[in-house]
Amino acid sequence: VEPKTQADPELKSTRQYTNMTAAEVRQALIEQKGYSEEHLPSERTFRTILNRMNYRLKRIQKAKPLKKTAETNAIFENIQAVRAEARSDPETLEISIDTKAKVDLGEYSRGGKKPE
Repeated sequence: VEPKTQADPELKSTRQYTNMTAAEVRQALIEQKGYSEEHLPSERTFRTILNRMNYRLKRIQKAKPLKKTAETNAIFENIQAVRAEARSDPETLEISIDTKAKVDLGEYSRGGKKPE
């Protein structure tokens, strides 16, 4: 995590900050240093090691979305077409229901947390 580490900006604590999760640290060792998966400890062990080294999870206010759904425009176009068809049919009753779906898109990726 050294290249992606920052100190406390106010220098009031010995805590260090990084934008890498324990899983990302493990994956970086595999990809960049050539370790095999069976020779590395588990993600949970990496998390424990990072905690011992004074890295903690910290709530963040904003994060860029992980990805944008490519089908968003097509979904809304389909909804508009179905609504127009239903509204033109006098035998059809239109009922509007507001529902919320939980997906990993939006302003808060990783649950709004980052390692610190």
